[in-house]
Amino acid sequence: MRRRPIHPEAVTDEPQAIRWVVDTDDLPVGEVVHAAGTLGPMMEYGVIIRMFVERGSVWTWLASERSWVDHGPRIRDAVVAAIDADGWDISDGSAELLRLIADDVVRGQLSSYISSHGGAISVVSATTDSVVLDFGGACTDCPAAGSTLHDRLEVTIKSRYPGLRVVSRSAPPNFPTSRPQSALLRLIQRR
Repeated sequence: MRRRPIHPEAVTDEPQAIRWVVDTDDLPVGEVVHAAGTLGPMMEYGVIIRMFVERGSVWTWLASERSWVDHGPRIRDAVVAAIDADGWDISDGSAELLRLIADDVVRGQLSSYISSHGGAISVVSATTDSVVLDFGGACTDCPAAGSTLHDRLEVTIKSRYPGLRVVSRSAPPNFPTSRPQSALLRLIQRR
């Protein structure tokens, strides 16, 4: 077993969750159905109630009656040991995981960049391969919003969730879904 650096990150609004930032090698990205090594029994016996793998981290949720003080070190060591072990069963992709990653990117990883411009971005929805984001604050009418959407957000999310195919922006309120026709265009269409 190779020694892997690992560190825990709290998950916003999820006190029972920890995102373990660690090199996950070539593990598939998605929801863990069965984990390798000692993580497997931790899931089977309800110590860990949910787990996801993304590029570069493993997300774990403790049962509500458990504490990270009591179980954190053991889970940390089990995550490191399990990455190289056989026995993983990971579903391919996950809408919930993609939403968690997108939320982590806009509320954590890129939040300083977004707020430095007076913007606010939130996750509206996610499927197994797409994310819809809402641009608020200064981002609403920003001419660089397309660049932020694709060059910053899409690239960052896709680096953690390679199955991402589409990142789009929800239409702001009172935003026309189609362009109004000009008088000239209406005249041409009448002929």
